[in-house]
Amino acid sequence: MKKKVKIIVSAALAVVVVAAVVVSMLKPLEVEAVTLAPDTAQLTFTEQGYYDYTGAFQVYPLVAGEVLEVLVQKGDYVSAGDLIAVVSASDYEYQIAQLKSTVSGYNAQISNLALQEQQEKDILQGTLQELQGQLTTLEAQMENEDPLDESRHQQASLQQSIVRQYRKMVEELEDELDWIEDLYDEGEVSFAEYTAAQQALANAKSSYYAAQVTLEQLRSGGTPEGVYEGQKQSLQAQIDSVASRLQSSYSSAMAQYYNAQIESTNSMIAQMEEKAGQASITAPVSGTINSLPIEDANIISQQSLVAQIGYEAFVEVYVSTREIDGVHKGDAVELLIDKRLGTESIPGTVVLVEDKAEVKYSALGVEERKVRVLIQPQGGGLLIGHEMDVRFTVYTQEDALVVPKTAVFQQDGGDCVWVIRDGAAQVQPVTKGVETREGYVVEEGLLSGDQVVRDANNSGLSEGKRATGGPTA
Repeated sequence: MKKKVKIIVSAALAVVVVAAVVVSMLKPLEVEAVTLAPDTAQLTFTEQGYYDYTGAFQVYPLVAGEVLEVLVQKGDYVSAGDLIAVVSASDYEYQIAQLKSTVSGYNAQISNLALQEQQEKDILQGTLQELQGQLTTLEAQMENEDPLDESRHQQASLQQSIVRQYRKMVEELEDELDWIEDLYDEGEVSFAEYTAAQQALANAKSSYYAAQVTLEQLRSGGTPEGVYEGQKQSLQAQIDSVASRLQSSYSSAMAQYYNAQIESTNSMIAQMEEKAGQASITAPVSGTINSLPIEDANIISQQSLVAQIGYEAFVEVYVSTREIDGVHKGDAVELLIDKRLGTESIPGTVVLVEDKAEVKYSALGVEERKVRVLIQPQGGGLLIGHEMDVRFTVYTQEDALVVPKTAVFQQDGGDCVWVIRDGAAQVQPVTKGVETREGYVVEEGLLSGDQVVRDANNSGLSEGKRATGGPTA
């Protein structure tokens, strides 16, 4: 009886086990699946950026002097033309007064030129009359054929007068050459006029030395040959020279010279007055004062840095050469700022992509090649020095179907996914497109509404296997 009962129990258990296996085989496999729907697919990358001034203008004073007042503080925003500081210009005012005194002196010289010239011509007229009288007396002696030994004392006296006139002529020509040389240096007279004055002085010196020799011979009792004729020629040469000088006028040339000096001095005065007016130091550009050394100075020179003005604030970011091909001027970006209440997103626009790469080092000291990119934030909220992440979007596709990366597997040399259709698992070949952060864009093989198994490595999957999919396994 007991044996019979055991057989019946064992048979019942076998039936239960078989039923459980059958039920298990017929039960659909539950898998995690995603239902495809058209969406915007994007490929992005993120780099760290800083908001700072990319331009800095260093302000130097145009005058040196005592700092009287500083009207700005570090961190102030200034517009071009705003007053930064005031500096004393007393040194320039003193120099201006000195230069104006010089101009007055030149004007006085011009006023006196006519009077001076007339005085000198009066003297020359007297000299001319004296020379003509000496020539008349000499010619009378020559006509009467007076013996030289009988008139030696008289001839020595005449020769001494000739020497004295030549010496005076040499001195006057030396003075004349000096101011002609000044006029030549200033470009007021030609080279020919300058060399003519040099030659006139050389000729006068030669005649002076020759006259001295003749005078010494007469004084020593000698009878130099042709003394009468030599004296006559000397007197006539001096008469011609004096007469020529009486006919000429040097006041116009000197006035021209002085006027040129006045013009040059007035130009210097104008420059000094401009600098004196620039004792007020103003901002040459609009921006923020980020350095202000003048606030700690009492005296400044023209080499002293007054202030540094930062301008043209941008977000500066360096992009690796691997990604830079996808970045272009005008591209929209996201500026992600980490704040206490969460991440704030500010839109921005790429305004500059440089055409060269620089060597940068990562936090771990790894050398990288990166390209400098500048971004203009849209809207406010950023402070100079702000650090942020910059998200670049290098690819966008509307109405794209994207599958998880874990859903794709290789079979027969192609890409495939598991899909659930009519309650059963099927292998579906696909054509992959761009890989995004979320997965792969599928170009061919799938339709909107398809259920794709997220984990292609699920060991329970097989072709035709009954399966159900949902957002959770």
